Amino acid sequence: MPHRSHAQAALGQQLYAVLEQCRKPEVLWAKLATGHYDWLGVRRNGKYVLGRPRLSAVVPEEPASPPDDARQPHRIEALGPLQRVPRWEAYATAEEARDTFRRLAQGDPITPLRTSGVWRARLVLDGRPVEERLVVRPLPRLL
Repeated sequence: MPHRSHAQAALGQQLYAVLEQCRKPEVLWAKLATGHYDWLGVRRNGKYVLGRPRLSAVVPEEPASPPDDARQPHRIEALGPLQRVPRWEAYATAEEARDTFRRLAQGDPITPLRTSGVWRARLVLDGRPVEERLVVRPLPRLL
């Protein structure tokens, strides 16, 4: 079998041995969290398309300091399927954090998650988790 990789791609070569589809964001998260899939996009019918085995590299996480509940009591935390430490963004007021979280959940691109991807987003107010949502920011649609 020829070697499959993005670096070795030839015109017309199928890069993934298996293509799978799912409709539910929770299933997409579960498959991506195994580390065996690449997310390829969304079909017109709304199904997420995944390729296996994973060809994209898993980039090691930069060690980040956790937020301090005393100094950053109002924030949004976002965790990707293969991340161990969430990224976070602090806000001056609880109302600002709540409004940004609402826009994030509705798909507003001008929020802490400005790229496509899948995250577990958590709203933290006064240092306590208040709400958590699975956020899917789709890639461009496939055929």
